[in-house]
Formats: sequence, structure tokens, C-alpha cells
Amino acid sequence: MFTPDAEFLGAALIGYQEKLKEINNRIAELRAQVGSSAPVRASERTTLPAAKRELSAAARQRIAAAQRKRWAAVRAAKAEAAKAQASKPKPPIKKAVAKKKAEPKPPVKKVVAKKPVAKKPAPPPPVKKAVVKTAAPPTPPPAPPPAAAVE
Repeated sequence: MFTPDAEFLGAALIGYQEKLKEINNRIAELRAQVGSSAPVRASERTTLPAAKRELSAAARQRIAAAQRKRWAAVRAAKAEAAKAQASKPKPPIKKAVAKKKAEPKPPVKKVVAKKPVAKKPAPPPPVKKAVVKTAAPPTPPPAPPPAAAVE
């Protein structure tokens, strides 16, 4: 069985790339004839997109200095506005308002709802002890009333 080596595979790869270029050129010609304005897919591009640009250290320092300068200007404008606001005279306080401000407000008591306390169940009524009654000796029947004399 044939086992290809690296040189053989490299040559095959070059040949296939050439065929791919030919096919892409023919596709481009056909599109030109048809007048298609369809966008080209990324997989159909023959060139790679441009690499991302890198900035030098000096360029990064210049950019950082410019940014610091912009922020310093913003902070200066903000401080100037605050200073102008502070220099404006405050309107006089009316007496009623001044008196109201002078009196301290009494502290507000917070109302906290108490949780209901579960009532203890009432103790059960005392159990009466059963009293065992003993039979009383039989009582003799009552004596008949004395006979009255018959006249």
C-alpha cells in the first residue's frame, strides 16, 4: 500500500490551490457577465483581511496624555461652575421658616406591632374523685299507727 510522504502531500496541496484559484477566477468572470452584485462570501475571498494594527508605546503615551488633558479641562469647568454657584447670594430666609428651622423636631416614635402572644390554654377543671357510697343498713318499715278505739 502507498503511504504518501510530506513532500508528496505538499505538492498535492500546491496543485489543489492552483485549481481553486482557477475556479474562483471563472466564478468571478461569470458574475461579471451576469452582472450580479451579490456580496462575496468570506470563504470565497482569496486575500486575508488586514491584520490588526498595533500602536507603539510612544503613540499610546501621546494618546494617554491627550486624554488626561481633556479630563483636566472637564474638571476645571466643573469646579468653576461650582465656584460661581457658591458666590451667588442666597435668598433671605423668611422668619416663619427660620423659626421653624430653629425648633428641633421631636423624635418620631416608631410604632412596632407586637406579635400576639399565644395564650396558655386554661388548665382543665379539677377532676372530682369518685365517692364510693356504702349501702346504709336497711331501715325498718315505719310502724303502723296505733289503732284508734272504735266506738
